[in-house]
Amino acid sequence: MTPTALRPPHIHVLVALCVLNHIALSGARVALALHALQMGVPALGLGLMLAPFALTSALGALPLGRCVDRIGARAPALAGMATTTIGLAASAWRPGVLVLTLAAAAIGLGYTASLIALQSEFARDRGDVERSAGFSAFAIGTAASGGFGPFLAGQCTAHGGARVAFSALTLVSFAAWCGGAWSARKLRSPAHVSGSDDAVASRPALFSHATLSGLGGLQRLLLADLLMAFAWNANGFAVPLIGQRQGWSADVVGDLLASFGIAVMLVRVLPAAWRVRGGDWCAIERALLASGVVLALLPFATATPWPHALEALLGFGLGSSLPSVLALIHVGTPPGRNAEVLGLRQAVLSLGAAALPTTLGALVAATGLVATLAGFGGALLAAAAAIAPRGAGLTRART
Repeated sequence: MTPTALRPPHIHVLVALCVLNHIALSGARVALALHALQMGVPALGLGLMLAPFALTSALGALPLGRCVDRIGARAPALAGMATTTIGLAASAWRPGVLVLTLAAAAIGLGYTASLIALQSEFARDRGDVERSAGFSAFAIGTAASGGFGPFLAGQCTAHGGARVAFSALTLVSFAAWCGGAWSARKLRSPAHVSGSDDAVASRPALFSHATLSGLGGLQRLLLADLLMAFAWNANGFAVPLIGQRQGWSADVVGDLLASFGIAVMLVRVLPAAWRVRGGDWCAIERALLASGVVLALLPFATATPWPHALEALLGFGLGSSLPSVLALIHVGTPPGRNAEVLGLRQAVLSLGAAALPTTLGALVAATGLVATLAGFGGALLAAAAAIAPRGAGLTRART
């Protein structure tokens, strides 16, 4: 068997590693925030402590993606998981402000490296059916781990303190590293990368105007993906504000966000044939349409069951889009640039996640909540009308 014929790890192994890494990341964010508040850190200080999670991801994602394309997934995946484990272990050893801030940078960068490396293996040497199943399993796992990580961190912090929480998350991350080391033989290494020198030589400079050259409809896809991420984060930002305005209790706000999360999970469990009826771009268009309608109407839904119905609609729309985005990235990416595009996507989403809360907060302060959400919802509806039909030419032509 030649090196290039080496089969990648089983898709469920890759999904399990991604899930464990995501539990560690999502749990670390909550554990850091809870411990910082217990230490009396002010809101500005808390924001500065949490910022490195997204900042290192935004700055490192594109170079890491290009590194994976050049040398394969093996070294970046293992190095990323090791970096995350070290950051969590340092947080458990000495959970002070400086250590936690540096650990947040390490965890964010390590998670990004492992995510891009593992995602690049999802589509390698796999047929359409297996690849689609992998994208769906990853979407389901991400939804589950995004809830379990904060739950684990909250329970451990409440009953044992920050050291216990970070220790538990360290074990989760170390388990991911052990699984990665066990399956590393099947991950791509430099010996399995073909044509890397030509790809590197023709590659544009970082964040230059030519970064997206030759990617065609992927430019519109990445823009649509960013807008959907904006809608996701805007919902989490807006619901507590709407609850405060309406005088809802904390459990009502929690129930609304739970309705959104349950809908995301349910739609991702559906078979792909039902989830992407009409095609992958149709699923993205539906997600943008649902986002625009829900965010525009949410401030006016003051009586149950309408807020729950809107949150479920938003969850169904956005929840169905992730497998379609990953499938279209695979279809439209030129050979040798798959991990680079995944890294670019991660960088764009991280920058958006870092900028959105501040932007929305400023707009709400200046124009009010209703005007802000109505304007944002209208922008999403316009994007659905403009972006999705033009991107429909990105078809499943590549195998």
